[in-house]
Amino acid sequence: MDSDSWRVGVLFSETGVTRAIERTQQAATLLAIEEINQAGGVLGRPIEPVVYDPQSTPSMYQQLALRLCDEDRANVVFGCHMSSSRKAALPTIEDRGALLFYPTLYEGFEYSRHCIYTGAAPNQNSVQLVDYLSENYGKRVFIVGSNYIYPHESNRIIAELFLKIGGEVLDELYVPLDLTPVHIEKIIHRIRCTQPDVIYSTVVGEGIVPFFKAFTAAGFDARKLPIASQSTSEADFALMPPEVAAGHITASPFFDTLDLPEARKFTANLKSRFGPGMVATAPAEAAYFQVHLYAAALARAGSERLSDLLGALGDVEFRAPQGPVKIDPETLHTYLWPRVAKLNAQGRYEIVFEPEAWVAPDPFMTKHGMDPALSDLQIRSG
Repeated sequence: MDSDSWRVGVLFSETGVTRAIERTQQAATLLAIEEINQAGGVLGRPIEPVVYDPQSTPSMYQQLALRLCDEDRANVVFGCHMSSSRKAALPTIEDRGALLFYPTLYEGFEYSRHCIYTGAAPNQNSVQLVDYLSENYGKRVFIVGSNYIYPHESNRIIAELFLKIGGEVLDELYVPLDLTPVHIEKIIHRIRCTQPDVIYSTVVGEGIVPFFKAFTAAGFDARKLPIASQSTSEADFALMPPEVAAGHITASPFFDTLDLPEARKFTANLKSRFGPGMVATAPAEAAYFQVHLYAAALARAGSERLSDLLGALGDVEFRAPQGPVKIDPETLHTYLWPRVAKLNAQGRYEIVFEPEAWVAPDPFMTKHGMDPALSDLQIRSG
């Protein structure tokens, strides 16, 4: 490693089923690194990214995390999107005494001293989403998701939140990541049979767009029966005709239509650097600001040692595109700004709920009376 640089790993997929969203995370990570380096780096030393493509395959995240730690001598890794990829890479990162910055919303109920969680925990999106849906559409929900860790756990939390307010879970269906027309037809059939007030979807990857198109083609009106999805991003909606996207709902700390100076600047810079087709997604925004938090903590600590970085991370803030953010030193999760938005007739997000202040992370949902037994509760000490 060049002793005059800070070497970090960048582990987002450029190929595979989640490439659309992970490319935005990779781009945002590199944008932040370039900004920091152009401003003089950290303590006079540039950040040097080592970039690999894990191909949307959990085992590849594990293998490449090992390479980053052992061969490239990277003590910090920015990466992973699906929970399955995080869970594949994290044991290696823990074993090597390194630190993972994970910039994607996830199911909660996890702690590792070797992971900084900068995506939303369930109390920073699911709670606000269920409140909005129940007040505006009804309390009878149909749940569908891809068959892996995050959809199962997120869906359980959503189900319990609906049940706690007197709602009803009409059906829960899981489909493969490589969604086929047969699977989509099954989803549409089950929606017709159950006649819900709202659909909650944790379908991810390349199946998202065909599912939404089939939903519209089947005659469903999203103004009356929306699909609410936290795993569907700007990158996915950009691939849909506006009439397919219109009316559907999501919850997130950041949207590319957010009218804040930092948000406008981030969106413009991302497109200027990587082309007009690059979409500023919420996972990309988290990928962006976590690099700046790392740099601020590194400047304070003067060292990449885990204990030094963790101590410094609790003392720094950054004015992110979504608003000011900081790391909670107890949970290693992030203070965020939960918002709810609806797609308009042009396929653009219209924000329908905004918080008055940032929301502290509560990854174990202790303030909402959630039963940890519903999830694969995992506390990792490293």
